Amino acid sequence: MKKRVTVVILVGFLVILSAIFIPRVQTNYDMTQYLPIDSNTKIGLDILENEFGNESSVEILINDISVANVLAIKAEILNVNLVSSVIWLDDYVDLNVVPIEFIDPSVVSPFYQDSDALLIVNFTGDSYQLELTESMEDVEDIVKNYVVQYRGDLLMNREARTIASGEVTKILFLIIPVIIIILLFASKTWIEPIIILVSLGIGVALNSGTNALLPDVSFITLTMALALQLALSLDYSLFLIHRFYEEKEKEADPVKASKLALKHAFPSITASAFTTIAGFSALFLMDYRIGSDIALVLSKGILFSYLTAVIVLPIILIWCDKLITKTKHRVFLPSFKKYSIALYKLRFILVPILVIISILGFIYQQKTEYVYGSGSLADETTTLYTDNQIISERFGSRNLSIILVPNETVLQEVNLVNHLLSLENIESVQALVTSADPNIPREFLPAELVSQFVGESYSRIIINTTIDGENAEMYRLNAEIRETVGLYYDDFYTVGMTSSVSDIKDSVLADSAMVVIFSCLAVGFIIMLIFKSISIPVLLVMIIQSSVWLNISLLFAQGIQTQYIGYLVVMSIQLGATIDYAVLLTNRYMDFRKTMNPHDSILEAFQKSSTSIIISAVVLSVAGFVEGFFSDILSVTEIGLLLGKGALISGLLIFIFLPPSLVLFDKLIMKTTLHPKGIEKTRN
Repeated sequence: MKKRVTVVILVGFLVILSAIFIPRVQTNYDMTQYLPIDSNTKIGLDILENEFGNESSVEILINDISVANVLAIKAEILNVNLVSSVIWLDDYVDLNVVPIEFIDPSVVSPFYQDSDALLIVNFTGDSYQLELTESMEDVEDIVKNYVVQYRGDLLMNREARTIASGEVTKILFLIIPVIIIILLFASKTWIEPIIILVSLGIGVALNSGTNALLPDVSFITLTMALALQLALSLDYSLFLIHRFYEEKEKEADPVKASKLALKHAFPSITASAFTTIAGFSALFLMDYRIGSDIALVLSKGILFSYLTAVIVLPIILIWCDKLITKTKHRVFLPSFKKYSIALYKLRFILVPILVIISILGFIYQQKTEYVYGSGSLADETTTLYTDNQIISERFGSRNLSIILVPNETVLQEVNLVNHLLSLENIESVQALVTSADPNIPREFLPAELVSQFVGESYSRIIINTTIDGENAEMYRLNAEIRETVGLYYDDFYTVGMTSSVSDIKDSVLADSAMVVIFSCLAVGFIIMLIFKSISIPVLLVMIIQSSVWLNISLLFAQGIQTQYIGYLVVMSIQLGATIDYAVLLTNRYMDFRKTMNPHDSILEAFQKSSTSIIISAVVLSVAGFVEGFFSDILSVTEIGLLLGKGALISGLLIFIFLPPSLVLFDKLIMKTTLHPKGIEKTRN
């Protein structure tokens, strides 16, 4: 008794300590931080910062405004803290000398059309810098009396922070009531959902608090982590509680029943936890380090939930035994006895169907189309998206790329700029040789002008392309730009959305085969250790991998593109987490095979594990769909929808095909498994 009290007090102290540290978790919104450290873009970003400093810009479209008022507003904005410059028409033409109606329309149109003005406000500082938020608010206050639209990464990042800050709470309040309803419907006592949520809550609190020990955590990971930890680790509590009910039927003493339940459920719980962690482990090997960020936080969460289930939950069950007994109610789920008998009879038909499904899934999942950018916000639902569309329609798209080339000869730079201007989809090129006569020695040019384009070792060339968004044209243009620059310079770097997305694509494609293979091998190895079998890991991994292929192939059937990083994450989660259901059913089957024939063993195993499988699959699916339908972050939305479908597909494949597969391959399983003494190897 004293030991149990000591454990609970210690855990309570750690939970309180974790709660104190939760507000101290550092959130990272800059996805470029996760680029491979040796990628061209990542190195280019470091050079750009060292030689030219951090800067960011915002475009402001002010509707129905006179030239005089534009100049007055520009002067006000220039006085705002951290604003380095405001670019408008008067930077190219002296409007005090030349009336605007006499200026060449090609010069005016990028800045002023039909009394609407487009200003470019440049800030000193990275677009992720929190101090710039206050500066931007001051700018917005200056133009508040006009109808305006905005475009720029600074605003996108600010909106990402605003959305992400409310995402966790919103998702939490949506998921927890649904989990409670599902658990109430499938439980045997009214108190069971509360016991499970207390156990899960301890693990979630410990995981959230220890995130403060990390340098930072991506906002995508933080948004997903809580809901996924709840859904992924629910199995451990279910396995132990349902086993506790079984032991209580044979042993009235709750202490003994709890110990027996933990003893018998421990292999399934351990296998479930460590196969989930193994599924994530492959993400640690990715060069694109967002995979490591997600894997570390979720693996840590799974470990805390596992420890809570095997250390704290047995104590809770002992203390709540009388309350559990008093709050028993009838089971609302059917027994599935007739269903399991039907599966046994159809085993020779169902297993070939599984093979066909696996082959078709493997073929068609390869045809699914992917995108590789981070796509942090679901733009279609935001004001910023609408503003961007309006500005693009009026003044054209603005997709800037920066080329950093060594400070060698002016002639090289002139030839490169001319070559770049000849490329399709390049709207403009800014460099020192386009801003001043290249024949004038640079030491005679204004220092302020030179410093914008020439650093200590590298020169900066800014390209504006007409391509908006990620598509085949974008990848073609990026390759063409790099090929063109390579004709003039051996050493150069490219920076910008086009370059970073291209580097991400190259990185994740190089990682993909390794992630899939390593995940399968790691999960299979743990299952092999648990069951001491060669055939069981192959069977279980193949069924779950088939469900992954089927999940991805449905995207092809629907004509839907998805983020490739989302696919890799969901593949790891689906493989590592949903295999829990298969582990539980197989573990019960092997237990019953010690004293029963295959027919009776599968019927009993299915009866004992079907409720846990249904609850786990439905809860994980609901968690995914809630993230998918209610998150305002595109990456989280896509991962959630994929995971929701994947959990359902995995649950269905296990529910339909695993029982007949275990029976049909029983002799092979018995031959390739190290059996405990007394197991029936040949009895049919």
